[in-house]
Amino acid sequence: MRRVLGRFLYIKVYCILAFVLFVSVAIVIPYESLYKPFWVMIPLCFFAVYIAGNLLFHFNKACRVGPGSPKKSDLLPRCFICNNHKPVNAHHCSICGICVLNMDHHCIWLNQCVGACNHRYFLQFIGFTALGCGTFVLAASNTFYYNYWKAFTTNKMFCDSDILAKELPWFEFICGHGPSTLVSIIFAAYLLCLIVFVMIGGFFYWNFVLISFGDTYLGVIINAPTLKGLVNMFFFPCRNEHFHENWRRFLGLDVGNRTFIRHILLPSSHDASGYFEWTGRVRDDYNNKLCGEKKETPITIV
Repeated sequence: MRRVLGRFLYIKVYCILAFVLFVSVAIVIPYESLYKPFWVMIPLCFFAVYIAGNLLFHFNKACRVGPGSPKKSDLLPRCFICNNHKPVNAHHCSICGICVLNMDHHCIWLNQCVGACNHRYFLQFIGFTALGCGTFVLAASNTFYYNYWKAFTTNKMFCDSDILAKELPWFEFICGHGPSTLVSIIFAAYLLCLIVFVMIGGFFYWNFVLISFGDTYLGVIINAPTLKGLVNMFFFPCRNEHFHENWRRFLGLDVGNRTFIRHILLPSSHDASGYFEWTGRVRDDYNNKLCGEKKETPITIV
């Protein structure tokens, strides 16, 4: 049943993206061009295309690239369900039916687990999603204000514009049945992007914290940090002495001449070479240091 739900949500992501893109192209961009200068709208349009392209690329990669499973081996310890070697940083997923290396969680939107091999794609997907929704909320402020907040009280609505009526072939399609449909569409798109920005933005920051400490969501649950340690993690992730090393390995920038611009800001299929040891030692060492306790030798990277 969960796998069926995952397939449905996978398709739903594309439907939501198509809806937001339709509203952006058909309504927001033409309407905002009435209030914003040309030199602002052109870069904004290119930036929107950049975000949409990266979002689609990383979502497809996160869905199609497997999370990573242990190789067949007779070593101990073993997973009695898979009948295979189960490393310390692996966890068996009952939905996928496999052991996943560095398992973070099972994502129903991807219809598979987030693990060692697709965690970077997943992180960039939610990052570009939050960035895109935040951009929409800011860029469509005039559209929302005059077509929902001040709807029917002024003559500045989308359907009241003679310029848009002459220039847009789809103007009659949107406004032919009256402005009420337009108001509903703008409200739905704006509220959707605002909610996604807040929720996914917060989720992105939580993943940022975990990666900064070389940990996963499942690892935090199993290792059960103290409340004070969790607060230290959440508010001071950049103070971790392995912060830069953990991120370079997670993003795969510790190999060759890879750069942040070419391999992170632009779509890239490169693999990350270093995977984190799933023991929580980095987090515990940092918490002990902040609490004035004796610091152990950190073990952060496999």
